[in-house]
Amino acid sequence: MAKFTPAVSAILMATLITGLAGCDLFEKAPPPAPVAPPPAAPVKFTVGGSVSGFSGSGLILQLNGANDLAVSANGKFNFPNALTLGSAYAVTVKASPSAPIKQTCTVSQGSGNVAAAVNNVAVTCITNSFTVGGTVSRLSGKGLVLQLNGANDLAITKNGKFIFPGIRLPDGSDYSVAIKTTPIKQKCEIKPINAAFDRETLNIAGVVCSKKGHRK
Repeated sequence: MAKFTPAVSAILMATLITGLAGCDLFEKAPPPAPVAPPPAAPVKFTVGGSVSGFSGSGLILQLNGANDLAVSANGKFNFPNALTLGSAYAVTVKASPSAPIKQTCTVSQGSGNVAAAVNNVAVTCITNSFTVGGTVSRLSGKGLVLQLNGANDLAITKNGKFIFPGIRLPDGSDYSVAIKTTPIKQKCEIKPINAAFDRETLNIAGVVCSKKGHRK
């Protein structure tokens, strides 16, 4: 029968200590590091609004100096490129309508910082208008009266440029300049001219007078 000697006791104690140490190391091992979640996608919103008064073609809007958007009709519009929450935005007119009539378009409520979807940008277009005038040459005396579109009498007293005052015609309008009365002993004729003498005047008419019985 085996005896429990001091040597056996020492061996058992060493074995026990080794086993306990192994258990202690196993229990104190650090847990694996948690896996970080993927970064959240940035929140983005579209910028848009509405167009009114537009006629024809050629209207191009821009967002922040780029992102051209061609507009073909009145109503709502949206830029396809969404902007990040908090970023600045500015809507501008790159080109106003030019065919078949010329217009000028302006933007209101067109800038700010994105806090949600922007849908209140207002683009308003107005048809350009022009005065009608021309030049008179070889006039002598009084009595020359011109008419615009069958009315709007204008008395001419000297040679040079003239403009029908207080009248502006929308771009693309029909117009007709006629002679209502001529000075005594003179006859006057209208010769159409295609050149305007300033940017505000549309379709100039040249009025040339001469003495009756004399060739010009």
